[in-house]
Amino acid sequence: MSGRNALSRLFRGSWFAAGCGLWILGLCGGAFEARALVDANSPGNTNAPSDGVPWANLGRVNGSGGIYLGNGWVLTPVHVGPGNVDFDGTIVAWDGTSKQLTNSDGSGADMMLFHLGALPVLPNLALASSTPPALSTNDMIGFGFIAGSVQTSLGAYSGFDWSAIQFKSWGNNRVNTGPVTMQNDGIGNNASFMMDFTSPLTPGQTSDEAQAAPGDSGGGVFYKNPSGWELSGMIYAIDTLPSQPGNTAVYGDITYAADIATYRSQILSIAAQTPAVSISSSGTNVLLCWMDTGVSYSLQTTPTLQPTSWAIITPSTFPTNGDICAQLPATNSARFFRLSHP
Repeated sequence: MSGRNALSRLFRGSWFAAGCGLWILGLCGGAFEARALVDANSPGNTNAPSDGVPWANLGRVNGSGGIYLGNGWVLTPVHVGPGNVDFDGTIVAWDGTSKQLTNSDGSGADMMLFHLGALPVLPNLALASSTPPALSTNDMIGFGFIAGSVQTSLGAYSGFDWSAIQFKSWGNNRVNTGPVTMQNDGIGNNASFMMDFTSPLTPGQTSDEAQAAPGDSGGGVFYKNPSGWELSGMIYAIDTLPSQPGNTAVYGDITYAADIATYRSQILSIAAQTPAVSISSSGTNVLLCWMDTGVSYSLQTTPTLQPTSWAIITPSTFPTNGDICAQLPATNSARFFRLSHP
């Protein structure tokens, strides 16, 4: 990152780095205020986009973002911290449980999960099992202010002033061609991918080319594969340009997102606890249902618990009211059921 400013965490606060040009939790010369996605091609994308990205799963916590994954768990940076979450006007309380994620070397990442005391009426997110492809377009959702000007000259750069009104907003951007790298924002190392804020004069600008700014910490990055939307990243930092005016987003800035695929197994080990199976009659059939946690389970059965001899069965399953259900013919034989996942 030669010739650039230090990574800046995107959190609401009033702490400052030592020296103008390097800013950690603030901007030199003024208080650090929450800002949100700056969209180069829209005056403000402040409602759910029509492409079906899981907009409602991004809630506001401690002035920034938290991503609802399912089973009561929320993902956010450590520098944002746990708390009660506002999901578009519905506030769900934190139950006091939290867990920081770690890297393969045992160091703490600037990522954490915390648990809610009630389950919001939201879908469970699919977690990316691989980093989004290079140059793929990903949707970004965050909190704060939007662009406060049309594209304008800002010293040596071209870009946008920040507005004075705070919103939840969305945009999109392309993933850089470089590999996932470890980046330290002062709290911890995150395995990360990057997205450049690209000028319309440069090939590759997206339909709603967006750059993160303070307040977007904990925002979600989503990639749509053939199976649907999956959470590909968590916004946590930006990289700005030398002598860039304060309170601006300019072409050449970079958004950093923690790579969900790198931490997927760890997230699932914490958040995807095996749900209980409920059994009820449905005419001449038996209905077995369990909470949809975003994890694929195999349904297993045995006629007796001694000796244990579980067999996988493959009934047709279907989602209903936040559950996954399977329907089997009723019989006079005793059967026991359980769920299993790799």
